[in-house]
Amino acid sequence: MYQKLLSRTGLSLDRLANFCQFADEGSIAKAAKGDAIRQSLISRQIRDLSEYFGVELVWRKGRGLELTAAGRELAAIGRSHFTGLNDFLSRCQGSEWTARIVASNSVGFWLVLPAIEKVRTRMPNVRIEIHHEQTREMATATREGTYDIAFIRQDALLPGLKSKVLRKVGHTFLVPKALSPKPPRELARALESFPAALPIGGRMREALARIAAKRGRELHVSVACTSYLHAAKVLESGTAAAVLPDLALPFIDRRKYHALALPEKFTLCLVWSGRNVATRPALAELVEVFSETLTGA
Repeated sequence: MYQKLLSRTGLSLDRLANFCQFADEGSIAKAAKGDAIRQSLISRQIRDLSEYFGVELVWRKGRGLELTAAGRELAAIGRSHFTGLNDFLSRCQGSEWTARIVASNSVGFWLVLPAIEKVRTRMPNVRIEIHHEQTREMATATREGTYDIAFIRQDALLPGLKSKVLRKVGHTFLVPKALSPKPPRELARALESFPAALPIGGRMREALARIAAKRGRELHVSVACTSYLHAAKVLESGTAAAVLPDLALPFIDRRKYHALALPEKFTLCLVWSGRNVATRPALAELVEVFSETLTGA
């Protein structure tokens, strides 16, 4: 079955590992840790792999190299197999294995982190890393095996990714009662009437602007934020209103705020690479544990 692969020179674990290191680091110099001799070795090994497979794995862009589509595919295959071998070694030795989780800051803070204790109670040998990226980068990097599990909007899924729906997530405009003893009745009027910590840009900022504009109103932005965590901190001060995802509501004192629900909701999914899970039984179990923990929350 494997004789065709092994009948020619040019493919080896060392070559594939160094190629994956280059793919992860983004440059040969970083992959080689500044070692000139190792840089030369990795460059030669990338050429060996290109000749072996008969395709270009990298192309020159400016002064650096970038992966081609074939290069990204080979890196994804390599990551899957190396992480699978690492998991197998950890299980054989009874040691911890690492799962790389990626989510937006708000989903990571208000959904994933609170679930970690329950997850590790059921799987004590897993060491969890939590990263954050933009939605598009999360989907691409998970498909290519950089991350093991992602939490992504359903409308951002890519071919090759497996997913399970966790919940619908809405957003709420929260107004400190210190700013208004009486609850505001209309969202558009509230968006104009109260100073607010709102997203600096993006889909939510555009949605809020549309809501206000339909009623001939404008947004009253006192603090523009790149993170809902920043907005939550401003809201806590009582000096401004804020829009927060509903995931945050269990963690704030609702008695201090008036709440106006926004009309739009998105579907949040637990996402993983089918190829990655196929070679890593422990990861398949972790996906199931996260799913059960979060859908039962």
